[in-house]
Amino acid sequence: MKISMIIGHPDTESFNHAIALAAAERLTADGHAVWFHDLYQERFDPLLYAEEFPQNARLPFLVDEHCCQIALANGIVIVHPNWWGQPPAILKGWIDRVIRPGVAYRFEEDDSGEGVPVRLLAAKAAVVFNTSNTSDQREGTVFGDPLERI
Repeated sequence: MKISMIIGHPDTESFNHAIALAAAERLTADGHAVWFHDLYQERFDPLLYAEEFPQNARLPFLVDEHCCQIALANGIVIVHPNWWGQPPAILKGWIDRVIRPGVAYRFEEDDSGEGVPVRLLAAKAAVVFNTSNTSDQREGTVFGDPLERI
């Protein structure tokens, strides 16, 4: 299987990196092909530009590479810290630029303008590891679950 692994943490010595590297090593040892992307090390630009809105837009090389890989991946692994109840901006920007119409979804035809998405991704499973350094109670009551929020 092809696995797209995305890490969104600036410190290569972080617990998040340890999780991502351990997961990548295990997946590789089990015979999977892993596309490993450290967004900070790649200097992924999180800004979505207006010229990227059209479905047939010409995308920057790195964004296009991520789009091609996420479309072909059989599984997705994302590792990130929970900062102020959300993933870091670089990861949110990655979602904005890569999980896009024509790659991850399309809209149903004749949906009365409601924008009903139809899945395009090949992946049958996704795992999100998100870490936090606050107590469970504070995390839940103050910040909430970042996966639910996003």
